[in-house]
Amino acid sequence: MNALALARALGRRTSPRTARRTALVATLLGLAASGAAAQDMPSIAAADADCAPNERVDERFANGARWALCVESRVRENLVLKHVTYTPPGGEPFPVLASASLAQLHVAYDDNDVTYNDITQYGLGGGYLVELDASDCPYGELMDVRTRPAICRWRRTGGDGYRSAARALEKESVNLFSVSQVGAYAYVQSWTFHDDGTIEPGIGATGALQRSSDDTALPFGRVLAGDPDTLWLSHTHNYHWRLDFDVGAQSNDDTVTETSHPLGVDGRRARTTQRFDTETARRIEPTDLQAWHIWENAEGDGSADAGVASGRGYRIEPERGGHRFERTDVEPHTGFDVFVTVARDCERFASQNARYEPDCLNDVLQYTDAESLVGADLVLWHRVGFHHVPRDEDQRHMHTHWDGFRIDPVNIASSGPALAVPGNMPPVLAMPEPRSDVVGDTVDVRLSASDPDGDTLRFSADRLPPGVRLSVDGTLSGELTAAGNWQATVRADDGSAFASGTLSWQVADVVASSGEARRRGRSGGSSGLALLLLLGGSLLVRRGRR
Repeated sequence: MNALALARALGRRTSPRTARRTALVATLLGLAASGAAAQDMPSIAAADADCAPNERVDERFANGARWALCVESRVRENLVLKHVTYTPPGGEPFPVLASASLAQLHVAYDDNDVTYNDITQYGLGGGYLVELDASDCPYGELMDVRTRPAICRWRRTGGDGYRSAARALEKESVNLFSVSQVGAYAYVQSWTFHDDGTIEPGIGATGALQRSSDDTALPFGRVLAGDPDTLWLSHTHNYHWRLDFDVGAQSNDDTVTETSHPLGVDGRRARTTQRFDTETARRIEPTDLQAWHIWENAEGDGSADAGVASGRGYRIEPERGGHRFERTDVEPHTGFDVFVTVARDCERFASQNARYEPDCLNDVLQYTDAESLVGADLVLWHRVGFHHVPRDEDQRHMHTHWDGFRIDPVNIASSGPALAVPGNMPPVLAMPEPRSDVVGDTVDVRLSASDPDGDTLRFSADRLPPGVRLSVDGTLSGELTAAGNWQATVRADDGSAFASGTLSWQVADVVASSGEARRRGRSGGSSGLALLLLLGGSLLVRRGRR
């Protein structure tokens, strides 16, 4: 047993202080240097997971994608998702998460008189979970928590999964949501799984405002219409998610990198990539355009190539970084937004963890104590903050304030699944023979193409001679302004596939001779090009996006 394993084993049975001393003693004894190689820890796909039939979710989409997972409702966290597995169209099941949950809901008021930790002080499950009926889930089906319906499983179709000028495809997703009543607030806990492999955790806060003061001169909130003697207090919601990634076949070979794009003094952004080899706490810096990647293995993490990765994994780009509550003098963990730690079952909550796990550490910053992440199972913790300044619209029935983020796939599917159009045939483009013209000539020619499926076509081109443009309906027009030899690429696109070819175009300088000689120096003019369009030529057919 190495130092880490010994510390973990004893740490679950002893106090946090004893656990730390155990780890230090074990290291000093040289147990960590035993040289034993880390054992592979296979990820568990949803199909192989040991969960009850009523806890299974298995959704297949029209594009061939599939999401499978297990869902559990706990008294504190409420929704805990386990063994989350995505299958891309035409691909194999790909494990993504061993578990995922909301790990704290921290509400701090601006007057600093009251701070709540709603998950550990109250809970979102158990008696705080609201029973749902058919009117709450009109487009889905209800799932029971113990003996009462409390989770809505909603299969959704709609929205632009893909759109071009010629084609629009709707996306599909499955959404799981539940409602918890804590004091005057109702929290809507939501997880959405999209057909393109994206996961979207979210939390909605609604209900009614919680705290007020009769001192309307205080600077901690607002006086609302119709209630001139009451100051409703502003507050910050801090949501912490716990994401135990098991990306790919093994659960202990994941790698986390941070990519940022800071702005230089010259106005350009330079990419930097940092691989995390030890437990790490990071702040969201909105101006740096950060992203965190969880890669399937060290070989594909891109850390040696400035962030250009060939491996598979998932990416988190923060969508809210401007609001955060910091009280680092008493709660040091509030100074950070993203944490990467070694996975431990007893490290459940982002704060007040020792209330329920007395043999473990108390908050997420304490978990982040520079242990090695190499060969370990990893957990990423992500905080999203929202500063709620009351408005007239919030009283008495407050609309839902939504917060969350996206977990996007990277290299999981070979192409965008939304673009998979069964049976689509590419267009056919008739390309002209090489063309010769003179500077100053005008062009007015319509290209010709057809689509076997009858789809509307749009034309585009690159590297046309200066002065000439191609409209979306296929009309070449303009006046040639420069001499040269041009190799223009012309495309006809049906929104899912396109055909392209190369048009060779020689433009000569003005000929110092008679008008008749000048006309003879051209190869047919506009009418000649229209005829040549019907003669065919080199044609390249490609499928997919350009």
